Amino acid sequence: MPEPGRIVRKSEPMRVLVADDDPITRRLLQNTLEHSGFEVLLVDNGRLALQRLSRKDGPRLALLDWLMPEMDGLSVCREIRRHSEYPYIYMILLTTRKTKDDILSGFEAGADDYITKPCDAEELKARLRAGERILKLEDKLTHDALHDPLTQLPNRAFFLERLALRVSWRLQHPDYSFAVLSVDIDRFKVVSDSLGIAAGDWLLVQIAERLLRSVRRDDAVLRTTGVGGIAGQLGEVGILARVGGDKFTILLDNIRNASEGIRVAERIQRNIQAPFDVDGQAVFTTASIGIAFSGTGYSAAEDMLGDANTAMARAKTLGKARYQMCDPSMHATAAGRFRLETDLRRATEKQEFLVHYQPIVSLTDFRIAGFEALARWQRPEFGLVMPGGFISAAEDTGLILLIGQWILQEACRQICVWNLQFPCTPPFTMAVNISAKQFAQDDIVSQIDQVLSETGLAPENLRLELTESVTMRDEERTTRVLSELRKLGVRLCIDDFGTGYSSLSYLRRFALDILKIDRSFVTDMLNNSESKEIVKTILSLGRNLRMRVVAEGVESHEQMNLLKSLGCEFAQGFLFSRPLDSGAMARTLVTSEVNCYTLPQESAVHLVAPLR
Repeated sequence: MPEPGRIVRKSEPMRVLVADDDPITRRLLQNTLEHSGFEVLLVDNGRLALQRLSRKDGPRLALLDWLMPEMDGLSVCREIRRHSEYPYIYMILLTTRKTKDDILSGFEAGADDYITKPCDAEELKARLRAGERILKLEDKLTHDALHDPLTQLPNRAFFLERLALRVSWRLQHPDYSFAVLSVDIDRFKVVSDSLGIAAGDWLLVQIAERLLRSVRRDDAVLRTTGVGGIAGQLGEVGILARVGGDKFTILLDNIRNASEGIRVAERIQRNIQAPFDVDGQAVFTTASIGIAFSGTGYSAAEDMLGDANTAMARAKTLGKARYQMCDPSMHATAAGRFRLETDLRRATEKQEFLVHYQPIVSLTDFRIAGFEALARWQRPEFGLVMPGGFISAAEDTGLILLIGQWILQEACRQICVWNLQFPCTPPFTMAVNISAKQFAQDDIVSQIDQVLSETGLAPENLRLELTESVTMRDEERTTRVLSELRKLGVRLCIDDFGTGYSSLSYLRRFALDILKIDRSFVTDMLNNSESKEIVKTILSLGRNLRMRVVAEGVESHEQMNLLKSLGCEFAQGFLFSRPLDSGAMARTLVTSEVNCYTLPQESAVHLVAPLR
């Protein structure tokens, strides 16, 4: 786990800052110290010296000339000592002054030692070595004060100090989330009393190692934070501490939601339940865990840790070997999310996903021009789940890559089948949504090229739909990737147009083919003049840029007629057809007029899948 301060390692040379405005003195000191194994940093004024010493990774030893431009050595000492959060820095003044008053004023300013000029090389090295020994002792005392001597984990004081930083940061940045787990080893006293104190201590060491593995740094849950840092303290990924006896606490830093705390708690329980080897004897134990999540709202670290402890005590009362959230309602939400993610992983293995298809219709003659592929999940015990019920979790877990690739493959295969079974001119097209994580993959272009090759789909019959927010994340890369996709021959579509970063320069720069008017504007345009004007503007923009425009979410004849009068060529929505599975859509095509596949338009009753 992270150590407080900048611990000096034996394998690393001690760094010394030399601050002196005389270049000859600097060079002589550098030669002397480097020959003695020190790493030397040189500056020529006090201001630069202060900047170097104030850095988190700055040197811990300093030779400061008393008289320097901009800031003298005494002022540097005073400024350094003003900041108690800095690790201790051993500062030696270089001076020609020898009076008692001068020496006292140097010590009062915060200097640890002084050497009169000109410096004797051997005396200088001896004093620096003394300073090095003092720093190592200081670091050891600090480490021992903040760490458990048995497991070498941080102790309660260390944990609360770091937790307080997270609580403070959360108050300033509401999007930042973290959790605290309070872990108590069930029946540990019984085990310890029966085996003896030494065996109990050895068991605690093994438990600490398993807990560390449960929240290891390379885990998907614990990732480097993106919250910046308060005095460099928020750059950690998590902290495991022993707070006394058989009790441990865990800080899960920069997590997405409370379900991640449950995931770690489940892993801890699995790891702890495996037998321990104590003096050749198999020892079994379990853990009770309480979880507090920052989303509940805390202003003090002690309150959050107290809630985690209360939840842990509740877990013990309910029968041990379990976890408990401090907020029952949050527990239900987090548990539901955890189950959703678990079921999603199983669904990808058991191929529980389906593709439904919604026709895209020409408003000129009601001919089916193509289809949009839409993901569905046949979730056991829940039935058919729409994308809104699982796409967010799929994105968070990374499963969207597997799901998205399968949908793309299946949709391309299906449209090839339909174009052979129901030939028409031009052939049907297939629109497939590409998620942010899919688009961010380095080999996204080669993936799509491979799918086209394996399915035999003509590239011009594939429409890739991306949201504006996805394409705006890295404009340079987006421009390159979209250019490569156009070279493949596929058509590019911006979904939900008008809800993101829409602009004329945006459309020109990315050379897109199709705009989709977001359903929110289509729904409101009959009763909201602003929405109607937005629709008109998008249609005009599409015509000027020679782009096709598709209106989504058309549910009434009034909406359809208004879109036609405004010059919209294509639409999709429940008025024409609900999304159907491949079998139902094939039956619709069979009953349509050969080589035309025109949807009936006399009344909603005769449409493909009437709105109910």
